[in-house]
Amino acid sequence: MTNPSPAELPASLAMNRALSKWIVFEPDGHVLARTGKVELGQGILTALAQIVSDELDVLPSRVRVAAASTERGPDEGYTSGSLSIQQSGAALRQVCAEVQALCRAAAASVLDVDESELSVTDGLFCAAGSGVSYWQLPTAELLDRDADGAAQPKERDHHERIGQHFPRIDLEAKLTGRPSYIGDLQVPGQLHARVVRPPSRGATLVSAPTTRIESIPGVRHVVIEADFLAVLADREEVALKAAQLLATDSRWQERETLPDSSALERFLADSPVETRQLYERRDEDAEPVVAHTLTATFTRPYLAHASIGTSTAIALWQNETLRIWTHSQGIYQLRSAIAAALNLPTEAVIVQHREHAGCYGHNGADDAAYEAALLAMGVPDQPVRVVWSRQDELAWSPLGPAMRIELQAELDAGGNVGNWRHEVWSNGHTSRPGSLG
Repeated sequence: MTNPSPAELPASLAMNRALSKWIVFEPDGHVLARTGKVELGQGILTALAQIVSDELDVLPSRVRVAAASTERGPDEGYTSGSLSIQQSGAALRQVCAEVQALCRAAAASVLDVDESELSVTDGLFCAAGSGVSYWQLPTAELLDRDADGAAQPKERDHHERIGQHFPRIDLEAKLTGRPSYIGDLQVPGQLHARVVRPPSRGATLVSAPTTRIESIPGVRHVVIEADFLAVLADREEVALKAAQLLATDSRWQERETLPDSSALERFLADSPVETRQLYERRDEDAEPVVAHTLTATFTRPYLAHASIGTSTAIALWQNETLRIWTHSQGIYQLRSAIAAALNLPTEAVIVQHREHAGCYGHNGADDAAYEAALLAMGVPDQPVRVVWSRQDELAWSPLGPAMRIELQAELDAGGNVGNWRHEVWSNGHTSRPGSLG
């Protein structure tokens, strides 16, 4: 069998070929695996740990899977579409196969034996009564290279952990109440921020008196940038009270920007559209004799995610570096978008994933992260924590799009479908950073 070329590597690995970006052997006898995919409660960290354990021949208890970070981890795009194992799992499987092959060759050299004589158990390469472990080899030097596809992952029959039931490594902290989510994260010296939203979309700020708010003990800053209002305080309850007063005192000019919720079907049908044909197949010689034509129209309204955990983020601007903790599902895309919005070099922005509410679709995680970043830029050396309210989440988080679907089927006399037409009117299904909607 010929080895794959780099172009034939798993897609995630082809875009992140440095082995050291994926695997690190830690001095305490653990293996640190890095991934660009994020844990949303779907259990991928456990599954990836099983893959690493199998391919490196180490006990599962030795494997740690790091939360995704732009500082050190691979860029694997968005965590979406149930593709994490297909993408990150395939990449880590190949990486670990190559890492073991490199370490096996090094171990054979150290022990002065042929590679074929070596066995490996829990990370220890043994032959002729002697052994050397991953942690005794110069792995930092060995892994300082790109994947080349030269090593073959194990065959399915040789898997010991993949496909087996293992305790979820992310659940214990959640079930026992230990700090687990971004809402539990406390960064020393952090300020608590609340954003004051307009009364409706498209509203323009007319005035926002700040004297009363600035006199509240514990309020540190009142931020007014065009139509963006926020307060920063030493304590969360103070920020909440100040934001409520600022909302009461502010005056806005409103205008109609949203469709009538009772007439969404007409709104979708009558709005300007960009038409894209996804598929068409026609056999002119097999056109049926149409006996019946059936049509149906289905609609759905805009839908809120309404996460139990509202969108949250923390940001720190320090030493010309912006560090952000977020539950975004696309940390690299978020980094690029925030760097562009704040006119920063991309490398000056570090985005670290922390577990929190995920979603099917697109929630407010990225928006909260941007708000925290924007506010942190104004208070260097002080972390800023932004928490959305339930009202924020329901009114300002991206919504699942309204849709209108028309179906038409033409049947012959025997009831067989001869022609089928399926048309959909909808807004774009995502406005995540880096997407085209």
